[in-house]
Amino acid sequence: MASRSFDTLAQKYANLLKEELQQVPELKIDTINRGRQVVRLLALLHDAGHPAFSHAAETVLPGGISHEDISIHVMQEVLKKELDTFFFEGMSALLVRIMKRSPELIFLRQFVVGEMDMDRTDYLWRDSLHCGVEYGKFDFRRLIESLAVLKHPDTGRLQIGIERGGEHVFEALLLGRYQMNTQVYFHRTRRIFDHYLTEYMKLWSKENYKNLDDVLQYDDIKLLAQMDVDSKDKNERTELAKRIVGRKHHKVIYQTGDSADAIKLNKTKRVIGILRNEFKDTDFWLDDARGSIHKLTTPGSQVEREAFYIVEKNGDISLITEESAILEKIPHEFRSVRIYACPNSVPLEEISSRARQIAKGG
Repeated sequence: MASRSFDTLAQKYANLLKEELQQVPELKIDTINRGRQVVRLLALLHDAGHPAFSHAAETVLPGGISHEDISIHVMQEVLKKELDTFFFEGMSALLVRIMKRSPELIFLRQFVVGEMDMDRTDYLWRDSLHCGVEYGKFDFRRLIESLAVLKHPDTGRLQIGIERGGEHVFEALLLGRYQMNTQVYFHRTRRIFDHYLTEYMKLWSKENYKNLDDVLQYDDIKLLAQMDVDSKDKNERTELAKRIVGRKHHKVIYQTGDSADAIKLNKTKRVIGILRNEFKDTDFWLDDARGSIHKLTTPGSQVEREAFYIVEKNGDISLITEESAILEKIPHEFRSVRIYACPNSVPLEEISSRARQIAKGG
């Protein structure tokens, strides 16, 4: 998808792309071909630093780093020789500068990291397929065909936009992102297993994540095998491993909608506080699930966010959020607060009924 996007824009705006990319020393010769290869490698490698279980384990990475820091390590250390030999001298350093958001390379970064990037376009479709749902599907071919470029009105740097008429498929992209977040990524069952995985990784990583290269040595399969061993052992990870391997998880007994605010959060905290006092042999967990849908600047917003433009045939531009009534209504983020419970003796429905009663003021 990244390649197709670059090819589409290179065909439509060859001179503009060449002018922009030739400002980068490594791209002064064979500009378009080198630029295309950079985009392809960025798409392949920008998430190479994800640890086992992806974002669930990100909080336990050594030194408080992120998966992007490990991706940079892969580009800068692990694959430097291969990148500079197989492609051109300086490819490794160039990819690292893109990852570190160097201003002269923002345009290339947008193909993979941005509000309309091919990373999200790909994973929404892929996740929809593997989860057996329809939420994340939209006409990505039309989206790619509608891509445009413009010079940012403030910086003068090239950036990706969309042609007039393509805004409807961009709306579908954001609606797909909203639905996949609320229905899949932050689904109640996935959230509780994310919790178990995170807690398990906190314990396991103390002995095994000493440096960046350690993170690259373990994938999901190796960790699942370790969990199977731990589930039959007696150590500090055993209980969590049993829950993950045996699919024995806490159940939701109370939850808000997808637009919870501070008032609903405080109400839910009050509910779980009373429940813990009344059902002392039950294990509870409060989940404050928050997810970002988009970072676009919208009319009336008090916070300046990312600007994404519609490009007219005559070259005029306008903010897409000023042109689309749908995008104006899609929230920047969603929030759902849930109480999970794992009772030992009391029926789950009794606890759930009591939670609803407390929430109503009982």
